[in-house]
Amino acid sequence: MSTQNALALTELGKPLTKITLPIPSSSDLKDNEVLIKITAAGLAPLDQRLRDKNMFNIGSRLPAILSGDLVGIVVEKGPKAKFPIGAHVFSQTLFDNPRGGGLQEYVIINGSYTAIVPEGVTDEEAALYPINAVTAAMSLFSSGGFNLPFPGTDEAKSFNYAAQKVAIVGGGSNIGKLAIQMAKLAGVGTVIAIASPSGAELLKSFGATHVISRHDADIEEQVRAVVGDELIYVFDTMNRGNGHTLGVSLLSDTKKGVFVSSLLGKASEAVLAKKKGGIEEKFLRGFSHSFPDFGQLFWKQFPTWLAKGSIRPLKFKVIEGLDADKVNHALDEYGARRSGERSHVRVSR
Repeated sequence: MSTQNALALTELGKPLTKITLPIPSSSDLKDNEVLIKITAAGLAPLDQRLRDKNMFNIGSRLPAILSGDLVGIVVEKGPKAKFPIGAHVFSQTLFDNPRGGGLQEYVIINGSYTAIVPEGVTDEEAALYPINAVTAAMSLFSSGGFNLPFPGTDEAKSFNYAAQKVAIVGGGSNIGKLAIQMAKLAGVGTVIAIASPSGAELLKSFGATHVISRHDADIEEQVRAVVGDELIYVFDTMNRGNGHTLGVSLLSDTKKGVFVSSLLGKASEAVLAKKKGGIEEKFLRGFSHSFPDFGQLFWKQFPTWLAKGSIRPLKFKVIEGLDADKVNHALDEYGARRSGERSHVRVSR
């Protein structure tokens, strides 16, 4: 068999359609790359924005295969790849390859940013993590985020995590929930989640020390009641309100703060003017290769957190097979924001 089925974006803003593509061969593999037969692929809100909003100018590289969260079985390997044939792995898409997504039967991945799926974790669950968990960890433990020491490293042994204070705007999002769990795992002393009050108990069970309703008009005042003027780390997964204005407003006025967002935006000039200590605004893309040392450390350590139960799964629905109608409906639901629950595609068994 030399061809495979795929769901592809062939026209920007239009539904994905089923097409046939060649299956990559072993000659296509670079040193540390592997070819996997995909068993499960995660659908994310990013996929809806790629389809409908031309994110990353994907419209210039059609046809494109969406889904950046990949799970599968190694069937071919490059000469320096560490995974044996038959290994059960999860990974991210190769983001510079528009045909590298999970909505197809076979795909090439980078073995440097790949791991064995831990025993007891289903393929559908594993599809939750590659982009979301990398982004969450990157916000906390990379130079693209807060630059706290990565847990388990020599630097982490002497670092006072308990004295740290972080706020996560959009704490109820999938990335927010994972960031809360990772902050708890590291031992961060104060973790404030700005989220829907309906999810407060769940977020506290994940590790949030305080949950403030995203609907409240006095969020800044409530945050300052907890941490005073001491907050120097804010991660915004949602860009609520006027761009970055809410998140930046929470930072200390007198100490230099770090504001990290997974979405582009800008705080109002009035809020920026209050930050006499200065702020560093960082835009985060959860691509493992953005920070290679961090990326390789993440893919080595994260599976152990999963295996120990330090990271708890989030809710998702399963679509059986490469069903264009059901996949497009799931993406439409993301666009309409009718549900925050993820949909994952079971591609094969």
